[in-house]
Parts: sequence; C-alpha cells; structure tokens
Amino acid sequence: MITTQSFRIFLRSTLLAVLSLAVVGCSEIKKIDEMKDNTSELNQNTKTLVEKTGEMKDKMGEMSTTTDGLDSKMKDLLEITKADLTGKMADLENTMIDMADSMKQGEGAGHRRTAIEGLLHAYSLQNRVAEAGMYQMAFEFQLLGSIGDDSKLERRHLLYQQALIEFFLRMDELAPKNGRVWPHAKPQLYNIMGEENRAAAFNAMAFAMHKVNRKQSADPALGRPASIYDLIVHSLMLKPEIESGRMRLPAGPHYIKEVLARPDRVRQLLQTRYNMFAYGMLGFATNLVEKGTFGQLMALLGGIEVDLSEARFGYTRLQYLKEEMLEPAALTTRDMQNLGMEPVLTGMTKFILKRTTLIPGNAKSAATPLEAETLSLWEEYRNPVMPARIEPMK
Repeated sequence: MITTQSFRIFLRSTLLAVLSLAVVGCSEIKKIDEMKDNTSELNQNTKTLVEKTGEMKDKMGEMSTTTDGLDSKMKDLLEITKADLTGKMADLENTMIDMADSMKQGEGAGHRRTAIEGLLHAYSLQNRVAEAGMYQMAFEFQLLGSIGDDSKLERRHLLYQQALIEFFLRMDELAPKNGRVWPHAKPQLYNIMGEENRAAAFNAMAFAMHKVNRKQSADPALGRPASIYDLIVHSLMLKPEIESGRMRLPAGPHYIKEVLARPDRVRQLLQTRYNMFAYGMLGFATNLVEKGTFGQLMALLGGIEVDLSEARFGYTRLQYLKEEMLEPAALTTRDMQNLGMEPVLTGMTKFILKRTTLIPGNAKSAATPLEAETLSLWEEYRNPVMPARIEPMK
C-alpha cells in the first residue's frame, strides 16, 4: 500500500527528473542554436574567403600581365642596349684600328729617317747593309697584317706605290751621277754628302732590296711577303704586256708605273746589286774588309783563296752564305737574264774575282752536297749566259 509519504517522494523524484531533463534539453537546444549560428558564420566566412580568393586571383592575373609587360620591356631594353653597344664597340674597334694605323705610319717614317742617317754615317759595308735593310723593312707595306683594311688588296697596292715613290726619291739623292755603277765606293765619313759616301749608301740599298719584315703577311699574288726587289722585278715582267697594249694602266696595280717610269735608275740599281754580291761574299768569307786600301790591294795582287769546304768553313756558316748571299745573287742573275738585261761586272769587280780562288774549285769533284750547291750557285752568278730568246731590255 502506497503511503502518502511514499507518493510524495516519488512525485518529488519524478519532478526532479523532469526538471533535469528539461535543463539538459535546454542546454542541448542552446548548443544546437550555437552550432547553427557557427555554421552560418562559417558559411559567411567561406563566402568571404571565396570572394577574397577571387580578388587575389584577379590581382595575380594583373600581376602576371604586369610581369609580362615588364619582361617585354626588359627584352626591348636589352635589344636596344645590345644594338647600341654593338655599334659603340664597332666604332671603338674602328677608332683603335685607325689609331694603330696612324701610329704605324708615324713610327715607320721615323724609323726610315733614322735608318737613312745611320746608312750615311756607318763606317763599313756590313753596317750600311744592316741600316739599308732596316730602312726598307720600315715601309708600311712591310708591316701589313691580315685583318681590317690590311687584308684588302687595294690597300696593299696603295702602300706598294707609296713605298716605291719614296724609295726612288731616296735613290735619286744617293745614286752616282750619269747612271754609274760604282760597287767599290767606300764610306767617306769626313764628307757625308760627298758623291762617294752617297754611292756607298746607294750600294747598300741595292744590296738589301730583298729584305722582308717578318711582320708582313703574304702577298696573294706571290704566296709570300713582298720586298722592294719583288715589286721592281714584277713590274718589269709586266712591261711587255703594257707596251703591247694587252694591259693598259691604270688597269694594273698603280705601283707598276713608279718602276717603269724610271728605266735608267732601275737598270743602275739592278746592275749595282748584281756586282755587290761579289763584295758581300768576300766580306763575309774573308777578312778583306778589315784591311785598309793598301792592304786590300796587296792581298788582291797576291791572290785570295776562299776555302768554302765544310771542314774548314763550317756547315752552318756555309749554309748561311748559301742562303743569305749566293741564292739571292743567283736569283738576281736569273731575273736580269729573263728581263733581257745582261748582268755586267764592272772592271774593278772583274779584277777582284779574277784574283779570287774558291776551294774546292770544282763542283764536280768530291764535294759534299752543300759544297756542290754552293759552288753551283756561285757559278750561275759568276758566269751568266743570256737566253737566246730574250730581247735585250731597252
């Protein structure tokens, strides 16, 4: 039987439970409401983020466009800078080439003036030949390279012409009068501008005409560097072409006319050069130049023996004599013959050579190959035979 007391306790417990459930329910409802609010806020934030992301994307697009524009402008700037720099570098290169050319011209002229002074004041044939060689190797064409204007054939021919103009003017000042060939003229230092002293300088110039500067690039027509001697001979070789009308100046190189306009001076130079090799050979192979005039005369009267055997003269020394003296001598003889110009020894040169005996004296004897070559070149120089088909040069 349920008592009043028990019912009250039950009712109280029930109310407490209901109240507890109500409280719990309200709390959960509140949480649900809060969750709903949070979800709504999250949605709003997400929407804002999406909007911000879109704005950022737009900004990135604008930045990309700006970067592309900047890259294009940088490329344009680089192209402009490159073109401008290339032009300036080309201008600088041309300026440097012009400066180098001007310096080369000035230095060459200075060297030639110094060499002419040295030539007139040198006391021996050897020193005069050295000065004459330095003079001729200081011409601008002797310093031609293979780049820039130097590589142009027109420039080479122009420098050839300028060199020959100056060379012949110098020769006009030094040459013995009336076309005289005077190979035994001696330096006269007490009378620098006297005719014999100038003739001795002329002789050295004629002797050194084949000298070539090691800085000169090869002439395409020759396949090697050119010398004053080469220019003279080449011009004379073309004379028949010009006189026959097959070549008309100025169709050919202009330097040719500088040679052909001076036939008497050219003849005097080549005949002097031909004679000078005899004195050069004796000066190199004997001590004759060290003697005074009286000593030289006595030596010649007694006869001079020149021992060119390898055993006595030496292989290297004989090779030098062959290459530097006898080969140019034989070539000069051959060229003069081919030009129709008979090589002629002066009376004094003939007398000296008649009093000179070479040992070994016969190339057909038991000579070494170098001795045989040396003697063969000497024989070609000493006893030239004019080709029958060549008309004498007029």
